[in-house]
Amino acid sequence: MGKLGVYHGATLLDETDLERTNNNNKIRLEYYTTKKHSVDKVKLKTFYGIAIVKKEYNNKHKVKLETNSIKKISTNKNIIIDIIEMLKNNKVTPIALNDVLTDLLKQPKFQES
Repeated sequence: MGKLGVYHGATLLDETDLERTNNNNKIRLEYYTTKKHSVDKVKLKTFYGIAIVKKEYNNKHKVKLETNSIKKISTNKNIIIDIIEMLKNNKVTPIALNDVLTDLLKQPKFQES
């Protein structure tokens, strides 16, 4: 596990995505699960979260980083992995993570039973 968490893949923003933003720089989005242990009463629980890193490469090969992470979303690792796949497929950026996650967690399939 790296400093951000466990890597779960990346996606590139293509020309169509960048056309809407008037941005010509190459952008890569990376998705990670985070893990945190907490004691709930007398039981140790493992909570999982999500981190997204946006790497924007300009013409001079310099990288601009933007990161956002939300910890302790769920104790169910499979829920987090499913959410990350959805975030990755929809190219969700760090700045949109909070709003998108709030909406996703309202869906029954992403709630813990």
